[in-house]
Amino acid sequence: MLTVLSQLEIEIVSERTKFGLNGAIKSGHLPGIVPLGYKKDTTKKTVIDETTKNIVVRIFNMYLEGKSYQQISNTLNAEKVLYPKHWRDTTIMKIIDNKVYMGDYEKEKTDNKEKVLYMNVVEPIISRAMWEEAQHQKEKNQRAYTRDRIYLFFQKLKCPECNRIMKCKGSGGIKKKYMYYTCEHCKLYYREDLVEECLESFILDLVEYDMAVKKYFFPILADKKETNTEKYDKEIEMLEKQKARIKKAYLSGIVEMEDFSEDYKMIEEKLDILEKKKYETLNLNSISFTPQQLLADRDIEREKLIRDDKLNEIIKQEWDKKSKEEKQEFISKFIESVVLKKDKNGELKIENINFRRSYIEQLTKFFNSGIFDVYTPIEVDGEDKYIRTSVNINDKQLDDYIKRLNKEFEVEFYELFSKNANKNKKEIELKLNKEKQKLIRLVAVKSDKNFSKNKNENYKIGAIISKEK
Repeated sequence: MLTVLSQLEIEIVSERTKFGLNGAIKSGHLPGIVPLGYKKDTTKKTVIDETTKNIVVRIFNMYLEGKSYQQISNTLNAEKVLYPKHWRDTTIMKIIDNKVYMGDYEKEKTDNKEKVLYMNVVEPIISRAMWEEAQHQKEKNQRAYTRDRIYLFFQKLKCPECNRIMKCKGSGGIKKKYMYYTCEHCKLYYREDLVEECLESFILDLVEYDMAVKKYFFPILADKKETNTEKYDKEIEMLEKQKARIKKAYLSGIVEMEDFSEDYKMIEEKLDILEKKKYETLNLNSISFTPQQLLADRDIEREKLIRDDKLNEIIKQEWDKKSKEEKQEFISKFIESVVLKKDKNGELKIENINFRRSYIEQLTKFFNSGIFDVYTPIEVDGEDKYIRTSVNINDKQLDDYIKRLNKEFEVEFYELFSKNANKNKKEIELKLNKEKQKLIRLVAVKSDKNFSKNKNENYKIGAIISKEK
């Protein structure tokens, strides 16, 4: 009888132990050695280790790019990752096979070879889809299959029907690659070359803007402080590497957009903040020119290029000399998202463009400085044209601009329209002598230093006209 009771007590304790272990596992307290990418917190719960998490993600990315276990281990050893740890192909294989990285824990039963799977017990490092794709990749890796496509409008095109981010797809081989963007939900696809053709004029305007900012207007984007950008440069470099790894994961076709879109967006937002802080550390005490004088210098150079018929050529060359990856980064710098739609003839047309917040902030600073350019539709000698127009400028700033411009060209200001709070509107018609006069830009001149919300304020609109020799 005592023997029976003792055996019963052993079985009860064993069941209680199993029940307690199962409960611990389900709450994230995993037994055994903590796998790479995880650590134990103060409660012995298995949590993500932020210092090694990215190594795991990188290993999965390299494997899904087509690299073998041995190639991955060789790369990590060559870079001395976690040195003096020596990486082996078997180590990489165990990482790729470990279900814990998608949040699950697999435990073998002691009495047989069956396994028990506990799902969603820890925070995953990679998505479930990515882990599953890694298992399917084993057969592909035996053929050393890799993909190396770069998409210009990576994560930028939105479906005009459902507003989802359009996926990047590709076909072709080494000699010729075909890239396109698709919404599988709405059965739409756009060829990348046609997308670039549709947006080319818009992109070239951004190229000209970027060239002007770097050469003339960069000082306006920063405050006058001592130069010390090293810490920002390191952080920017780190985030750029993270961004590159995420892009590789998607370009390899191993994850869905929703698996990383939030992380990708967060990295871009952080980069915007760091770039802004970097601008603010520049030493600009030596800058003695007013914004309007800088604007005049830009217009002088631009006008000379126009007269030599070289402006469009130089802008196009600036774009064409960029590598495809540089073009992708350039587009990402300015554009948040684009919606294109096919017309009845099947041609792509711009439906909507959303700009990046950092670009809008730049434009706001230029607006406040009185050098903000907008295109104003006007009729010149019976011909419809879009003319550059400066807004938020006062008489003193206008005088600075004209004086600077007159060092190269003979220019005059012609008032076209005026509004006085106490008088009626006055309109003036401008007629140009095509052989002797040229319209450079329009200006909206305020009597006050800054714009006000008062609708009765005074202002005038005029034209800057150069006399042709």
